[in-house]
Formats: sequence, C-alpha cells, structure tokens
Amino acid sequence: MACVAAWHVSHPNVIVMHGAPTDNNATLFYTGYFNDVLQAKFKSGAYTNVAPPYLVGNWTPPQMLTEFQAAYTAHPNANSMVNPNDETAQPIINYLVSKGIKPDTFPATGQDATLPGLQAIVAGYQCGTVYKPIGLEAQAAIAIAVYLRAKETPPKTLVNGTTEDITEHKAVASALATPEWVTTANIAATVVKDNFVPKSQICGGTFDGKVAMAAACAKVKGL
Repeated sequence: MACVAAWHVSHPNVIVMHGAPTDNNATLFYTGYFNDVLQAKFKSGAYTNVAPPYLVGNWTPPQMLTEFQAAYTAHPNANSMVNPNDETAQPIINYLVSKGIKPDTFPATGQDATLPGLQAIVAGYQCGTVYKPIGLEAQAAIAIAVYLRAKETPPKTLVNGTTEDITEHKAVASALATPEWVTTANIAATVVKDNFVPKSQICGGTFDGKVAMAAACAKVKGL
C-alpha cells in the first residue's frame, strides 16, 4: 500500500505472488499480506487483483518468473506486484525492464534485504524489502537456548508471542522481533548502518546492465 502511494499508481492492478505452498513461512506471509490487508482493498474496488485468487509459484526464481509471465501476458494492464522474496522478484523485475518499464512506475516488493533486492530498490525497480535483523534473531535464539539448557521457562519478555504451526494446528510460543520495511528513505540507516550489506556492494557495478549503481546511490540520502 505504501508502494503504490509513493509511486503514484492511481489504479493499482496487482499481481499477487505466493511462495512455496509447502512452506509454512510462505503461508504465513500470504495470510498477512493477502487475507489481512489486500483482500479488503480488492473487495472495495480500490485495488484490482488481476490474476485471482493468487499465483502459487514456489521459491524457485525461474518458476516464479514463469508464473508471473503467464499472468502479465493475460493481464498487460498490471502495474504492481506483491512478491514475498527478493531473489524470486529479481528475474521478474529484469523481465519488466526488458519490456520497457520505467523506474518508479511499477512497484514490486520483496523480502530478506538481499544485495540484488537492495540494488533494485536504489535503481527504482523495487519499492522496498522486508529486513529482519539477524543480530536480533540470533540473540533471541541464544537466550532461549540458555533458558532451555538450564531447564527453565523463558520469560514472557523474551517469548513474547505465538506463531501458528499449520501442520500441527497449534500455536507455538515464539520470540518475535519487528521486521523493518527498507526503502531508499531508510536504507542507509538500516541495512548499511548494521553492515548487513555494505554500501560498497550496493553502490558497485550496474543493475541489469543498464543502471550505474554509483550514480543511482548518489541520489539516495546517506549513500
């Protein structure tokens, strides 16, 4: 929603991608962005779901590209895409570039703050990525392990929520950190500041062989 507003997409015609249906993570992601957020937009008519109900895909970039190409060929009026992963978004973005899509016009999402995803963001072909600071994840995992090794129950300040296990149909006690939505507005203050991906890598080379990353970085505050 922030993407289509920031990139001034007046009539969002959205292609919604889904990760591997056998992966519980993909189902949780999809439940969050489709069922809990986008569905209301589709029902109200504010957004159009151009390939209902969704594209299944998987975590294989070539397969996700094939799924997207089929939807885009059938619905060439599509102008935005929700994708739950940077790596699977990249071949789709490259495909859109080959079709003549201009920067900052066709918002696409991703997750994991990968180098290709971050470069696509700076170049203007991906509007953002979900960054999950691995330092916080590691700290939580270590803390839980220490409590369990001592045969003690982790405190609620650490295990602060639950996650649904769709296989066993039960809520699993979890330590939940807050993901960060990374765009050009905060890339320097998040992934670069944390040294998750160094500035030198983001700003080196070219994107899709067309956009000089050094020049693109020069337009982004803090890079």
